[in-house]
Amino acid sequence: MQRHVRATAERAGVIASCKEFGGTAVRRAWCSILAILAIGMAGCSRNTGSFDVDEPAQAKWNNLMALVEFKPLPRQPEPTDPLLCPEIHILDGTSADRIYAPGPEQSNETVRYQFSIENVARGCQINGKQAAMKIGVEGRILLGPAGSPGTYPAPIRVAIIDSSDGNPVVSKLYQVPASVPDGQTEAPFTLVTDPLSIPTTANFAESYTIKVGFDSAGNGKKQPSAETASTDSSAAAPGSTDSTPARHHHHHRNFGNPDNSGGSTD
Repeated sequence: MQRHVRATAERAGVIASCKEFGGTAVRRAWCSILAILAIGMAGCSRNTGSFDVDEPAQAKWNNLMALVEFKPLPRQPEPTDPLLCPEIHILDGTSADRIYAPGPEQSNETVRYQFSIENVARGCQINGKQAAMKIGVEGRILLGPAGSPGTYPAPIRVAIIDSSDGNPVVSKLYQVPASVPDGQTEAPFTLVTDPLSIPTTANFAESYTIKVGFDSAGNGKKQPSAETASTDSSAAAPGSTDSTPARHHHHHRNFGNPDNSGGSTD
């Protein structure tokens, strides 16, 4: 503030001197120049500080820093990272399985119960050099005219197919208990598989296909009766009171060739 007052006073003094001394045109011209310089010095008298940096210089420095900064290294996949899963399909002709009462006739009147698949889902994540995959299946059991409440085994096969040769890397048969309570004619059932391990690939989602469907004659195994069914074909399923062997009406489709897969089969 003091500098500004002093500069203003000096400028006024120069102008007054020019008026006082008058003189030739040359002297008057020099006085005018001095007055202009005094005005310019007054405008520059603001103390901006010796460390101030104007905006263009700051921007240039920021650009330079952006060039010399080390960029973070790409993060390696963690074991819990999600993974884009292959497509999952219900194999044609295997979305339902109908079971008839014993006897020569297969008609609507002799249907004991029928299974159907309503929804499928899958989840994948990295597990070291392998990928872990879980498959989910939602289905329903519907009693027929010859059926009665109880627990019955829904034979669901899950196969993960190698797209390069059409062979299964994993093929497992699950006997899923489907329980119809007393007084009811239908009920839902759900399968969520244990994590299935398969090799990862550069294009994982395109390297495999997941196939799901009913496979009551899977691997030549006889379909267990209601009282012997469970998620494990060697374990029992509680709640069934029907021990009569059932006849299945199903369309066996190609889940791949388990014998040539080298993968897990049940």
